[in-house]
Amino acid sequence: MAGAYSEEEAGGNPWPAFADLLAATTLLFLILFAALAVPAIRRAGQADAAESTLVHIDTMLSRAAQRSGVTVQRVGDYVLVRIPENATFPLNRYELGQLKPEGKTILRDFGRFLARDGLVERIDQVQVVGHTSREGGEERNWVLSASRAATVALFLIDSAGVPACRVAAMGRSRYYPVDPAAAVASRVVAPADRRIELEIRPELPGDSVQRLRRAACVEKPA
Repeated sequence: MAGAYSEEEAGGNPWPAFADLLAATTLLFLILFAALAVPAIRRAGQADAAESTLVHIDTMLSRAAQRSGVTVQRVGDYVLVRIPENATFPLNRYELGQLKPEGKTILRDFGRFLARDGLVERIDQVQVVGHTSREGGEERNWVLSASRAATVALFLIDSAGVPACRVAAMGRSRYYPVDPAAAVASRVVAPADRRIELEIRPELPGDSVQRLRRAACVEKPA
């Protein structure tokens, strides 16, 4: 018939072109899924591992703390162990020889706890934090809190068997009282503010920042 033309003459079969477009779209979706979902899955796995470690630490230390006067508290992504003033240092002291026997026992028990079942390998860091009460000058309280933290950190390493690359120390002076509301309302000195805290932070499997920091630590220099 005049004027008639075949589908091939009009531009060919459209289905191969559509199939190519569908394949390209599918490939793009898979690439986007890998870029977005895989990191999210990895982060979820890290979070689950960290949560398991935190739950174990919190449960076991809470049981042990009942006999020592230590308080254990889950705070966000770490476990906080608070060692009271009557088990740490006398007023205005920070030397190792002045660390009270009760405190040494608590710290040794803590070291044994971390060594058990390889738990120390699941810990990224034990941060030792020193605190002071409100009396005394600014410089004195900063030095005192940092010095107490350093002394306890050294004890954890040298006497409690905690690896040096898993320990850090810092002082927070008088700025974090046990009872902030009471500290604002009254100028009465609170001896309980003179304490040592251990912030136990779990390892995140696959976390490159944690891994690189630990790898950069030289625990036993030549």
